[in-house]
Amino acid sequence: MNVNLYVKPSTQNNSATALNSNSTQYEQKNNETSSARNKDSVEISQSGRLASAFDIDEDTANRIEEAVQNADIPALLKEFKEKQGSLPVDEEWHYRKMVDPDGKIYSLTYAESLLRQYQCAENTIKEYYAKAHQDNLSQGSITDSMNYLSMKYTEFGLRMGSPYYRADMSEAERKMALYQEKALLLGGRVTLGDPYALASSGGTINIKDADRIAHQAARDRIDELISEYKRVNGIV
Repeated sequence: MNVNLYVKPSTQNNSATALNSNSTQYEQKNNETSSARNKDSVEISQSGRLASAFDIDEDTANRIEEAVQNADIPALLKEFKEKQGSLPVDEEWHYRKMVDPDGKIYSLTYAESLLRQYQCAENTIKEYYAKAHQDNLSQGSITDSMNYLSMKYTEFGLRMGSPYYRADMSEAERKMALYQEKALLLGGRVTLGDPYALASSGGTINIKDADRIAHQAARDRIDELISEYKRVNGIV
């Protein structure tokens, strides 16, 4: 599944918001729906346009979709409007239109920042369970490894008096370890909501913080392009 980002304008200036979609790349909602709503919204559709519009591979498009779906887009848009910068609006939008006319650079930079944050959390989780994962694999077959997980983390292991049962862990931690190690064993995806694996890096991802970081990354990128545009054109 790929992502099509559609941002609905709530004011005349909203066409320059960070996630504004180019009409040649994104589908607009019908006029009846547009007039019935008065706030920004984001629509995720199955069209494959993210990969083609941004020239990225399928897996990256899927990961960006997941990142965007976990992001608080309305909060991002509100923050963007409140922090448009020190330039007069018409002058700022002029430069933004010159360096990022369709908003694609801002959109992709924002999504990539979110993706990096989620990937960093995922890598931290995998590193946390790496030793246990190798231990699970050493049990032999997948069936043997699954039985081993059961002995370590379930009530069955406790009732059986298994020497592998992790009585030193809380029930919640055992459940999380079972889920994560099973995902690694079967080639699934670990959950990012793991406070135990992410404790050393500040805990699970805070959506507002992730939005703020991604927003700033996108703003910084556009500012860099504006500075370069001014330099090339001799604008003080």
